Amino acid sequence: MLCQQSINIPQQLGQQAPPCGITGAWLDALGVEELPKTTDELYDLLVRFRDEDPNGNGKADEIPLVDVKMNSTRRWLLAAFGMKEWGGIEEVEGKVRYAPVTENYKEYLTYMNKLYAEKLLDPETFSQADEQKKAKGQQNRLGLFPDWFSFFTTGQTEEEAMNNPMFHPLTSEVSPEIVLPGNPGISRGAFAITSNNDHPEASMRWIDYLYSQEGRDFFDQGPEGYLWEEGEDGQRVFKEVPEEFESSEDYRGTLTPAYGITTPMLVDLVENAPRSEFDLFIEEETKAKVDPYAETAYPLVYLTEEEQEEINTIEVDLESYVEQMEAKFITGVEPLTNWDKYIETIENMNIDRYVEIYQDAYDRWAKN
Repeated sequence: MLCQQSINIPQQLGQQAPPCGITGAWLDALGVEELPKTTDELYDLLVRFRDEDPNGNGKADEIPLVDVKMNSTRRWLLAAFGMKEWGGIEEVEGKVRYAPVTENYKEYLTYMNKLYAEKLLDPETFSQADEQKKAKGQQNRLGLFPDWFSFFTTGQTEEEAMNNPMFHPLTSEVSPEIVLPGNPGISRGAFAITSNNDHPEASMRWIDYLYSQEGRDFFDQGPEGYLWEEGEDGQRVFKEVPEEFESSEDYRGTLTPAYGITTPMLVDLVENAPRSEFDLFIEEETKAKVDPYAETAYPLVYLTEEEQEEINTIEVDLESYVEQMEAKFITGVEPLTNWDKYIETIENMNIDRYVEIYQDAYDRWAKN
């Protein structure tokens, strides 16, 4: 297998939850020509995945929808019910709200509980690790699944993966217009300089270099001789991947930290690097299904030191409780008839003050 340029994560998504892919061979087997555009259409497709043996092995072993603790598909499915954020704050027409206490969120939980009860959502969603999810993908048992690139889960070649379309944003009865969470275009926390750094000027020169085109290319693909070498025409030529690695991305991850984490570098294409058919496929899918709709849930504001202390105090218990209750509501351990009790518990966690702080910060940001 040849190494190739590292595939760029869609800029609108940035380091947020990865997009979801659909197993194209299953769509072909079922004669599906159009992807679901609504939650009802998605439900119908998942039922067909469960019942009509799309992997063709004669066994009822298909898993229509998979995730690991809902950490990836959550963001995409929340959007179908009109929400751009889950564990935090979002802004809607200038007003800040905490999504997990809205009626929209209750509709999301109701939908997900239905999928779980009908075995359309993997029963191991809240107990498995990512490695287990990938193992199921390599057994051709997954219909709809999240990953930055579908071959990470399926183990397919990039050519085969081009048959796996990106999930199309959904609408629902409570959200008839497409809503999709987007990236603000700036990632904080890419680097830090502490008081123990004896040479901050040198550190900043290094960071400045990483934000240049040359530095970005180096940080992304390493020095010549590993992933690539220079061809006669000055263009990069990608080398064979060592046999012990399953893909060029796995190999690249051993050469650079710019692999699945926020790093100080430009979001740009590597100069003088050929672009594969898979690169172009991802670009077209993103232009069609992400770029027209993506919106930032809440701007990158700055809190005062006092505000941040209050937020930190409230947030720890709040996030833990909401995450636990999501799993309980979806699996049916906690019936949705206890929704009012759930809301009351969150109100007792000082949620009004939590929202007020973010509203004040948003108002300062909007004013300036």
